[in-house]
Amino acid sequence: MQVLFSTMIVRVARLILALTILAFAGAAQTAPAFSTLYSFTGGANGANPGAEVIIETNGSLFGTTPYGGTEGYGTVFELTPGTPWTQAVLYSFGGGDDGANPAAALTLGTGGVLYGTTAAGGSSGNGMVFQLTPPAKTGDPWTETVLYSFKGGTADGSGPQGSVTRIANGVLYGTTFAGGAGAAGTVFQLTPPTSGGAWTETVIYNFKGGKDGSGPESGVIVSGGELYGTTCCGTVGGTVFKLVPKGGGGWGKQILVSFSSYSQGAFPYGSLAMNSSGVVYGTTTAGGASGAGILFSLTPGATGEPYTMATIHSFTNGTDGGAPYGGLTLGSHGELYATVTAGCSFGNGGVLLFTPPAHGTGAWSETVLYNFMGTTDGSEPFAGVTLGSSSNTLYGTTTFGGVAGPADYGTVFELIL
Repeated sequence: MQVLFSTMIVRVARLILALTILAFAGAAQTAPAFSTLYSFTGGANGANPGAEVIIETNGSLFGTTPYGGTEGYGTVFELTPGTPWTQAVLYSFGGGDDGANPAAALTLGTGGVLYGTTAAGGSSGNGMVFQLTPPAKTGDPWTETVLYSFKGGTADGSGPQGSVTRIANGVLYGTTFAGGAGAAGTVFQLTPPTSGGAWTETVIYNFKGGKDGSGPESGVIVSGGELYGTTCCGTVGGTVFKLVPKGGGGWGKQILVSFSSYSQGAFPYGSLAMNSSGVVYGTTTAGGASGAGILFSLTPGATGEPYTMATIHSFTNGTDGGAPYGGLTLGSHGELYATVTAGCSFGNGGVLLFTPPAHGTGAWSETVLYNFMGTTDGSEPFAGVTLGSSSNTLYGTTTFGGVAGPADYGTVFELIL
């Protein structure tokens, strides 16, 4: 969150650039079709969303804001389709035992139940995992249940920044940015009770810092019972790791790649994506040939062999963008959708499409689907995008911009391809 703030001088310069380019470009950009679905105003309705939205089967979008709400500690909101779309705050965090500052996307469970994390608050002030249950009667309030409050220190971690991942038996997996036995963050498991009672939290890995990595900002993805994630920091520029369950209990850790030099890439903050062949895709926010981050792939080798890393794109902070913080979204044909917080035509970031080579060899191609102008359309998308049910629509958030004026409280947008 420390990198989200820009000066007004830069904003004004970007606006002048945007208007100048538009004056020459005219109506050349006709597709994709972009719409701002909602602009946050910074009050009770929330402020500065920094996470992806999720989609219900009825087309509603659910998301979080780390600030705003009735107490100023963030919200969970719903956007309902219509003309215009309508926003409702489902829950405003109070900053105490109920949590504060949700920084991650929500996870949808059965019966419309939502799961999420807050980076602060909880009984010890170190963040928590919560559940929001929809009301039996439309219009009644949603019910928040605190599933687990982190104690901090070496006990169980603190400051979860990423989403939780829910598997078929209802178990949740997630990460904490700090704390744990190595004071460098953890991967945890939350197991629901069999019949009433409390959920059970288990730390399944304690990061040690240094070459082992520290500070996981995103959650984990699950494939074949194995967990994949990133650490943003350490004495190296972060890692991509895999946790494998052991037959006799416990978990073993494998580092798929250590970003050991800045030119290789540095600081992977966003969540990973994986295709059906087990190839892992991710981004770094910095490093690479131009220092503006990279998009990379990790291809598994034969049994027991290391993964092979390839740089798909090295961002230049120019019209191709730079500083990707959000997670990647994998399309149905192997394409990748990404966002960048800097660069593109107006310097405010954009939404990107990366298309793999047609015959499996050669270079990927980049298409800038949208360039944020930094005005009513939003600015600096720190989260990735979400594919709609028709697979030709993207939904996302910008952390700044919108119609609320110079305070820049962010937006939710739609992009029809």
